[in-house]
Amino acid sequence: MTDTTTGPDLRERRRLATQAEIEQVALDLFARNGSERTTVDDIASAAGVSPRTFFRYFATKEDAALGASRAFDAAVAARVEALVGHGATLADFEDAIAGVLGGMTAEVGSIERMLRVRCMVMEDAGLRSALLRLDAEQSRAFFHRIAAATGSPAVDLRTRVVAETLGAGLRAALDDWARRRDAGEDADLVAVYRGACATLREVTAG
Repeated sequence: MTDTTTGPDLRERRRLATQAEIEQVALDLFARNGSERTTVDDIASAAGVSPRTFFRYFATKEDAALGASRAFDAAVAARVEALVGHGATLADFEDAIAGVLGGMTAEVGSIERMLRVRCMVMEDAGLRSALLRLDAEQSRAFFHRIAAATGSPAVDLRTRVVAETLGAGLRAALDDWARRRDAGEDADLVAVYRGACATLREVTAG
């Protein structure tokens, strides 16, 4: 008798494997040719799938390279939602983000993909625009999660300031970390992020 309970798990593993393969191929082609000179057909062919299959996983060719960013956003969202009802502070949110960064650092391959994408974004206008669009799409939901975690009944000025402060510190940390790693320095992402948060506090207190 076949154990059907393993079916969905197997299908999900295959789906994730295909998604990861397309993402890896997209990153390789973007690094070699740039996003503007790479087409969906190029990515699909190199990944061994049809363009139709490609669009089952990704909306655009640039989206195929941003898997690490989406995974990071989802992990942060889960951590922030866990703070709902606790009257969270800016420091609590910083700890949540640091925890996600630490988890990605410990996960084999995850931090390397994030580093690769961050370095490419600084040089590739197409990917940079796609990342900005992704950030904008996530912002509204993020604002509401911050409001709920701080106990605010709505997305007010304080909520927006907290969210924008978190975003500024994270972006500065990721860019500085990518620059240092690209230069051959063994920079720890969590330490860089903590340093960025401390610097931001110093600047705003001055």
